[in-house]
Amino acid sequence: MMHASLRSALTIAASLAVAGGAIVGLLPPYWVFLATAVLITAVALLSLGLVTGRTGMIALCQMSFAGVGAWTVGYLNIWDAPGGLVVWIVIGGLAAVPLGVAIGLPALRLRGINLAIVTLSFAVAFDTILATITYPGQTAFVSVPRPRIVDSDEGYFVFVLIIYALIAISLAFVTRTRLGASWLAVRHSERAAAAHGVSVPMAKLSAFAISAFIAGISGGMLAGYLGTLVSENFSMMQSLSLFAVATMAGAHFAEGAIIGGILIVMFPELLRRLDLPQDIGNVIFALGATQALSTGETMAETFRRLARKLLPVRPVAAAAASREHLPAPVTLGAGTALAIEGLTVRYGSVVALENV
Repeated sequence: MMHASLRSALTIAASLAVAGGAIVGLLPPYWVFLATAVLITAVALLSLGLVTGRTGMIALCQMSFAGVGAWTVGYLNIWDAPGGLVVWIVIGGLAAVPLGVAIGLPALRLRGINLAIVTLSFAVAFDTILATITYPGQTAFVSVPRPRIVDSDEGYFVFVLIIYALIAISLAFVTRTRLGASWLAVRHSERAAAAHGVSVPMAKLSAFAISAFIAGISGGMLAGYLGTLVSENFSMMQSLSLFAVATMAGAHFAEGAIIGGILIVMFPELLRRLDLPQDIGNVIFALGATQALSTGETMAETFRRLARKLLPVRPVAAAAASREHLPAPVTLGAGTALAIEGLTVRYGSVVALENV
């Protein structure tokens, strides 16, 4: 299992290194600027993919968590807090965790459309609050400074690429741990997960907390990317668009988050160059999400299926031991072969067997 995690991590790191080097070395500055936006959006999509794709819950307030991270970075900037942007981004992610846990509490009893309504209501409330608050430092024309080593657009792109790689690799490792297995079990069936001894409340709350942390990081990186922000960057419609693209692209996969980031950033750019209304993008995203739900296959899963068909399959080594080398069967004598005493079986708070 650890070998699979290491192989997945190395694959992600190598792919991002090659793509990042090509982007910095070949593309003009404007496209590097857009590529940075793609990666920041991909981080937000990874956070949403954790809740929706890995745990099977509906969250329509992801950009609200990102807004908490962005506003935290803004306040730390005008307060001249020590540590610089890197530390501020981490603090911004941590500031979003309590809200993630608070939103996760209704998920302990709600699911499906009911949970969607709760998270959407939170997004609307947060949107209303941000509309009355200007971004810290905006009126005084104080923008969020980048670290000197990554002050250029190319340097900041590499900085964001490293953060994305760390988050994607960390999620790949966590998915193969007991915690990650509990997320997948809850997505499949909450009752079956509880029957197998999985703490469903812990799985849900941990998913929302980690998801909010990652979303807060994306908001902090967006603050360093643009310098100053407005409430429209984290509006309810932004959360809905993010959810639609995450559903369509498969944001719980590293490549799916990149695909989603490309769609969210580059599709409006294409519409702008074609002089078409920007609302067409939201319609396309909604249709794509509907198609993914109807077929049960996201864009990332489609690409993985095609890659398995095109790439050669590694040969499986034949079994080393032949039949004659197998140990002889053990013949049991008369008497009791297996005895169990004091057996107790619990399914959550339900005791099925006790002291049998």
